[in-house]
This record gives sequence, C-alpha cells and structure tokens, in this order.
Amino acid sequence: MSVTMPAAGMAGTPERIPGAAFRAAAALHLQRNTHLSREALARDLRDRLARRGIRYHLRTLKRQLSGAVATVPPEVDRALREAIAEVGGEDAIAAVERALVEAGLAGASSATAPTYIVCERMLPLAQLWLYLHPERSKRALAFRLREELERSGIRLNVDSLQSILAGKQRLVRREIQDALFALLRHDGVTSSADAEARIDAMSREILGAQEGRVFESARRIHELAKAWKVEHKEPSSRRLALLLKERLAERGVVIGLPHVQKLVDGRARRVRHAMSRAIESILRGDAASVVIEAPATKDGPPTGVELDLAWVKAAPIAELARKHVAENPGMTMRKLAIRISREVEAFGYVTSPNTIQPILGGHKKKTRGFIYRAMLHLDGVAPTRVPEEHVFGAPHGERSTEPPPSADPPLDAESRPRSHLAPKASSPDGAARKPRPEGLGSSPAAQSPFGAYRAAIRRYQVLDRETELDLAWRYRREGDHAAANTLVESHLQFVVKVAAQYRGYGMQLSDLVEEGNLGLLEAVRRFEPSRNLRFKTYAVYWIRAYIVDHLLREWSMVGGGTGPLVSRTFFRLRRERAKLEMQLGEGDASIDTLLATRFQTTEDAIRSMSQRVASRDTSLDAQARMEGGPTLLEMLRDPSSDPEHLTASAERDAFVRGVVGRVWKALDPRERLIVEERLLSDDDEVSLADLGRRLGVSRERMRQLEARTKSKLRSAFEAVVREGSEAAEVLLAATQPEPEIEALCA
Repeated sequence: MSVTMPAAGMAGTPERIPGAAFRAAAALHLQRNTHLSREALARDLRDRLARRGIRYHLRTLKRQLSGAVATVPPEVDRALREAIAEVGGEDAIAAVERALVEAGLAGASSATAPTYIVCERMLPLAQLWLYLHPERSKRALAFRLREELERSGIRLNVDSLQSILAGKQRLVRREIQDALFALLRHDGVTSSADAEARIDAMSREILGAQEGRVFESARRIHELAKAWKVEHKEPSSRRLALLLKERLAERGVVIGLPHVQKLVDGRARRVRHAMSRAIESILRGDAASVVIEAPATKDGPPTGVELDLAWVKAAPIAELARKHVAENPGMTMRKLAIRISREVEAFGYVTSPNTIQPILGGHKKKTRGFIYRAMLHLDGVAPTRVPEEHVFGAPHGERSTEPPPSADPPLDAESRPRSHLAPKASSPDGAARKPRPEGLGSSPAAQSPFGAYRAAIRRYQVLDRETELDLAWRYRREGDHAAANTLVESHLQFVVKVAAQYRGYGMQLSDLVEEGNLGLLEAVRRFEPSRNLRFKTYAVYWIRAYIVDHLLREWSMVGGGTGPLVSRTFFRLRRERAKLEMQLGEGDASIDTLLATRFQTTEDAIRSMSQRVASRDTSLDAQARMEGGPTLLEMLRDPSSDPEHLTASAERDAFVRGVVGRVWKALDPRERLIVEERLLSDDDEVSLADLGRRLGVSRERMRQLEARTKSKLRSAFEAVVREGSEAAEVLLAATQPEPEIEALCA
C-alpha cells in the first residue's frame, strides 16, 4: 500500500483541465494557418496522442475544439502546443502565450487549474490528516470537508465524500483537494510540497495507521468478553463495557459506551483492527492467573459458570419463593431476598436484595442463572442445577437473528407489469414456502401473501463484490438474463429494508416494496460494472427514486407535480417547519418566507405544499361521524335548493322584466334583438359578431347599439327608483342591487 503522491503528468491520466485556454490557442493556430481546418487539426492531435500510446476518438477531439466538451485532458493540451511549435516554431508559441495572458487564460488561474484530478492524488492527503488525528474517522473527515466546501459554495453530501475518501471513485473535484489542504494548514502544513515531504518522511507510520483502521470481524472480541465474564463471574456487560471504556481512554482511544457494549454483547459485526487489538490486550491483561481464550463453540446446553451467567425464566423462581414463604412462618419476601443475596455472594457473584426482590415477587420475566441456583440451594431442592427448559436460548445476551413474521398487508402482484428480469420469487403467490413446525405461523399475518413473499426471499444469499461484478459483466456483454435474475434476487431483502424507511407516509409496505423492485430492475439495466462499485451502492438511488415517485403520485388524486424540487420540499417541509415553529413560535408570519428562501421557491408554493402534506384525500362516501351515520356527500349543502334564494331570484326576475316591459315600445327592432339574445337570454349569449352578421352590420356597430340599449335600460331603472315603486323598495331595502341587474346595465 503506497502513500506517495503520483505525478500529475503521467500518460493517459484521467485528470481534466478547463478547456477555455485550449480552445483559444486552437482558434489562434487556425487563424494563422488558413489552410488548416478544425477536422484536420483534430486528426493531427489524434495521431500525436496515438504515438504516445493514448487512444483518443476523433469525434471527442472535434467536440473539445468546438466547446461542446467543457474540459480537456492535459495530454490533449500538450499535443496542441506541440503542433503549434512544429508549424510556427517558438515564435508561434510565444505569440499564443501572449494572447492567452492578455485574455486572462494563462498562468496559475482557475482557467488552467485542473477541474477534476485523479483520486489517488488526494488520498495521501486524507491519510496524512487521519494520521495526525488518530481519534477521528473517515466519517468525521467527511463532515469537516463538507463544511469547508460549503464555505466555497459547493454542496456535497457526507456519503459521497466518504466514498471518495475510501478510494471508490476514479476522479474527484479539485476543490476537495483544496479543502484538504485548508484542513492540513491547521496542523502546520504550509504547502503541497510540505505535504509531500511529510508523507514521504512518515510513510511507514501512515501505513501502520491505515492498517489499524482496517475493519475485521468483531466475533473474537465477543468470545473473549464471554470468557472474561466467566473467569471473573461478571454477569453485567454494562460493567465490562465501562471498564473497557476507561482502560481505552487511558491509552488515548476515545469510544462511546454504547459502541463498546455492542462489541461485548456481540451485536456489532465489525471492529477496526487497532481497536480490536487494544480491547484484546486489555481483556487478556486482566487475567493474572489464567490465560483467557475464546471458548470453543458447543452445541449442548451451558454448564457451570456459563449456566450461572445465562438468562433463565423468572416465573419458576417466583413460584418457589411463594412456596418457601408459605411453608416458613415469619419469612417475608424481603428476608428471602436478603438470604438469597448472601447465597449469591457465597457462589462468588455480587448482587443486591433490591434487585432480587422484584424477581421473587414475579415482576420480572428473566434473570441470571446464579439467582435461580441460589433459590434452589436455599430451598433444599436436589439437584440444584437449573432445568434446561428454563434457560433462555443462548447465554450472555446472544440474540436470534431470525426476523419475526411480517404483519404487513398482502402484495397485489398481479396489478403490476412484469419484466423479463423479474425474479421468480417476486410473486408472493408463486413463492415456495418452507415447512413450519406446528404451533408456529398460525397468525393471519404469517399466512398473508406478503409474509410468504418475505419468507421466500430470505433464501437468497448476499453476493460478494467479485460475484456481483461477474454477473453484471455477463448481463452487460452477453445479455445473460439468468445472471441478471441472480443479481436481482440477491437484493430483494435490501429493497424491503429501504421501503420500510417510508412506512410513515401511510402507504402499504407491500406497495412500496413493489415499486422498489421496479427500481431494482431499472438499476440492473443501467448498472455499469466498469465503475467498480458495489451494485447496492448504485441500486439504492433507483430504488428510492421509484418509491418517492410512487409516494408523490399516490399521495393525492389531484396531481401536485413531481421533480427534484417537489420531492425535496415534500419530504423535508414538515421537519423544517417544525424547527422554525420551535424557534419563532407557532403561527409566525415569517415562517413561510424563511421556508421559501430555504427551498428556493415562492411563498405560494410553500403554502400549497403545506396544505398537500398536512392533509390526505377523503372519500365523500366515508361516514361523517359514526358508523351507519350520514356520509360526507349527504351532508354537503346544495345552494340551488335554498327556498329563500329561489324566492328572491323569482322576485328579481319579475321586477327586471317589468321594467324592461315599460321601455320595450321605445326600443327599435335591433335593440329588442340585443335584449332578447344577449341581456335576457337564459342560454349562452350570442356574440356581437353573430348578431352583426344577422343584421348586416359590423361587430363595432353592434357594440355601439348594445351600449345605447343599456343606457336606455339604466335610465328606466333609475326612473323606477325615483318614483319609489313598491317593487323597487322591497327589493332594494333588503339587499344591495343584484349583480344580474348591474350586469344588465353595465
């Protein structure tokens, strides 16, 4: 494992530099040599690169010369300068350099600095920082880099940065290297030359530190912890974790107590090599007389001290305690707890009567075996060995990894389109069921089609990296659908895991899994094994994309749109609004403005999305209050059936027609036609153009005639009001003038 920084000028490097200076130099060269064309120059560059052993496509060179590709490799730029020097000599190179300097495209500027660099150039800097900060992890470095990049206006998530620090990407942005230099300046690294010198001088130490950060299985730590607890008769994993945390702190290793307890209990799968060696040395060093070794795996029940430390049922102990108190007058549960604590001390264990008394009273479900043995010994039961049927599974907190039966609703597989890549197990109805013992799986959830589907996909094993890449290449090159099916089947359980993260949005898990499976199929079609990524890393984006799209589409029957902005706002709006309400108070008027700024959208869009997130569609056929009551549809008000509205409307129509009848004789035939066809028509009114064609006049003339007609009607209505007509008093005293009358005379 080398930590030296590779040279930037190696042939065929995937680095990229901005292409502005390259295109400007090519344009100047073509202007000075009019006999050359862009295609001829591209062919010349291709031949020069081929002589260096670099195969470059002619079309790519032409796109780089035209500006269709923004960046170019340094080798292409050097080949262009060689072509300029060969045709025009050093004078041509000097003239091009002067022109580039005048344009600001030469020198150490952002126009010539590499846009993307090889990941191997940056990794030694990251390894140097981790060596200088042994208490920090790559994850912590990724967070620090994200903060530095955000100051420069660049937003990258922590997972992407951690993938880069692990060397899983071929090219990285130059700004990431600059951010690393900025972090190293706090440690006294002044320049890139200083960083290279330190890396060369401390290469052995850095290499050793990297080896200590390699992950290995945590099983050995768990076995040694079990052996340590047996040797010291210590039932509590918590106390051992506290001891390890203190001893590790003395060695300068900082680790959280929950993580140490996971290692001790066997719930952690991996541990760093250096941490494993440190914990192992502490556990072995605490044994003064006996060398602790990991116990051999036994198929039989626990015995001896292992049985004392095993979890056992507490109900039989409570039953024995009740009998003991009943048979011994003057004995109480408190006195019995004190006697048992003394018996436990005689066995070499430590516990308190306050811990034992709830067990004797039947308030606990399980306890340690040495308390059961002390109760048997005190009660005079022979033999004093704990019955095997009262022992809980494996000792020392080992947990079964078998997942519980699913209680999810069934998956309607028939309603979804099937693909030629779909695995046989994707249909719950056709899934092969394993035989189950009697008494198990009798619940309805265990017998559901989706539960059978989850049970069926457990038989597919997770593949390693080499097998995944081999299957991906076979499907990519040969179209091997069997290989694609194997790749899909090995990730079906992963789809269920991702889909379960979205259960809080009210959708059935079976539907989410179904959409995730479609995303998994899409990921298989698009996966490029040449990127040397784990398939899961790539597939999770397509799985989430399909699930998120399904949630946005099915959240409401009224379409609210899709896309990155809608998706980001929908899934983050509720959380961001809650944060602002805690800071500013609920109902603050500035919350919508702040949210619009944060999501880079308008306040109206924020209010619309808030209404969409806060409520779901409700069926009008749903019961309004209780089962058997009226539905929401039956409780809707119909304004057309209001008696008051109908009466007022009839009186208004009679009044309007009465007033129109008074002036009817004063209107000419054309004005009467306008009143009948446009002002008093119950159907859709006729347009002015249609009336003009019927009367043989223009549309403008008809507009003038309509204005004159309305003026006459307005005068008639004003006259009725002045006369104090009884109908006008009744109508006008109750309400304002009706909109129909205003529209008639407008």
